[in-house]
Amino acid sequence: MTRLARGRASRILAGVLLVPAFACTSSTQLTELEAGLAALEQQVASFRSQTPTRDDLTLVARAVEELLESDVSARADLKEDLRQILAEVEALRTSTQEQRRTLNASLARIGQVSDEFDLLQGQLERQETILATLSEQLEASRQTPPAQSVEPKTLYDAAYQHYLSGDYEQAAAGFERYLDTFPDGEDADSAQYWLGESYIGQGRFRTAIDELGRVAERYPASDKVASSMLRIGVAHIELGERELGNEMLLRVRQEYPDSDEAALALQQLDNPADQL
Repeated sequence: MTRLARGRASRILAGVLLVPAFACTSSTQLTELEAGLAALEQQVASFRSQTPTRDDLTLVARAVEELLESDVSARADLKEDLRQILAEVEALRTSTQEQRRTLNASLARIGQVSDEFDLLQGQLERQETILATLSEQLEASRQTPPAQSVEPKTLYDAAYQHYLSGDYEQAAAGFERYLDTFPDGEDADSAQYWLGESYIGQGRFRTAIDELGRVAERYPASDKVASSMLRIGVAHIELGERELGNEMLLRVRQEYPDSDEAALALQQLDNPADQL
């Protein structure tokens, strides 16, 4: 595009410079000026649809200026047209410079945004690390105190006192803690039994049946087995499961015929309306 503009400008200038300074405007000279003007207008129109370089615009502007400074006796309207073309070329050159400055500013802003993004990403990663550390600390604070910090007898007696006072929820929590901490402790079988009794005290008979059943499962030699079987029978009756309840009461009489629990089971069988 630059070579084309330079060639056209050269042809225009060559035609202009061949005319003597003292000559009047002839028909041929006027035709050549009009042709040069048309070439310049075509070049300017081409620049409007493209993004010209500064060299292209400078070359055209120089050609126009040389035409204006020549001694050719051209018509006044042609000279005015040349001046307008020169003004348009200058405007295009100014617009190109503005576009270049805008582009440079946009590139600088993109770089700044990229730096800000990297900074925010680093801050998020640091915050995630802090949150993970806090979560670990919170989880550690919820851990059950070590068994060595609690005496088994103290823990059992505290739970039993809650049961005697009628605070069955605290009693159940205390017996569960004892069994979790000392599953093979000296009072583990009794803790398992009283845990079931604590759920009976809360009216949670289905849970009581499950907990009382673990007495025979985990501690088959315990003296609490007969009592746990008796209370399982009672819990079934409370749930309206009379047949299951009677079966358990009969087992108590058969397996422990001389025990106090057997007498209580017989009493319940003979007087179904009574509650133990």
